[in-house]
Amino acid sequence: MKSIQFTAYGEANAFRLADAPEPQAGPGRVVVALEAAPLNPSDFMVSDGHYPFRPELPAPMGSEAVGRVLTVGPQVPDVQPGDRVLVLPSGVPNTWQERFTASADRVVVVPATGDPVQLATVGINAATAYLLLRGTTPNSGAWVAVTAGNSDVAAYVYALAQREGLRTMGVVRSEDAAAAARKAGADEVVLAGEGLADRVRSVLGTDQLSLVLDGVGGPSVGELAALAEVEAHVISYSALSGQPVAVHPMHLNFKNLHVDGFWLNNWLERTPQAEIIAVYSRLARLAADGELPSPVDSTYALNDFDAAIRRARSSGRNGKVFFVAGQEARS
Repeated sequence: MKSIQFTAYGEANAFRLADAPEPQAGPGRVVVALEAAPLNPSDFMVSDGHYPFRPELPAPMGSEAVGRVLTVGPQVPDVQPGDRVLVLPSGVPNTWQERFTASADRVVVVPATGDPVQLATVGINAATAYLLLRGTTPNSGAWVAVTAGNSDVAAYVYALAQREGLRTMGVVRSEDAAAAARKAGADEVVLAGEGLADRVRSVLGTDQLSLVLDGVGGPSVGELAALAEVEAHVISYSALSGQPVAVHPMHLNFKNLHVDGFWLNNWLERTPQAEIIAVYSRLARLAADGELPSPVDSTYALNDFDAAIRRARSSGRNGKVFFVAGQEARS
């Protein structure tokens, strides 16, 4: 059975296509056949050694997927063979394989119809966007700024915010990224770097930011916080730059800003299963109906893992890269 694994932390060429044993459905677990799995930045944070868990090597890759249930182990009451499921992230990456096991509390049955590629990013990106917005509940018409404004999380923020009557501003690093953010649905787009505050202020006019969602870190967060309203929320959900989130006390204290972190795995660990199923069922329906489109850059067969990983780790992509079962590479 084909399995994409990594053999060393922090090495660009440490990936391999291995022949792994067939998975077995033990108690509380199911075996899933891959339909589609995205290549996420967080996957490479794991292999780079920059994540809260470090699997024993060699280790399979892949944190989320969509697939069909093949077999069900004991003590799994709500999942049946043949069900299409979202496979949610856990501390055991393994979805870049032809077949893999998953804990029953980390799979959610989703509609059998719909594009599996579009469904495949609901597990992490769509849920992250939804929970970031739900946790702050800005009023209709409020401004939401999103760094990494051309990212997949940002695209979901734009779509979900529009449904709530919120206005969105994507913060990006290039004109190409700005075009992608506009295409994804951002109401306004500004370039990061020198003069960011002036560009944001020219968009806001007399308004202020109610929510800043940061996927980058670094100085942009502080400049956005300076334009936030009293009691506004600043939430870090990733740190693509590797730089810390820094907010000057002048704004942090006098505006009583709420600066928080968010990691989806924590929410999954602490949330009742009924609520997890309710959130993902709603998002999956929206994705299956085409109301939460995720830009697709390219899709690859597992055999083409080298090309897929190079593409996923390159700049200038026009969407996300996916492994898709039963096809040749397509770009």
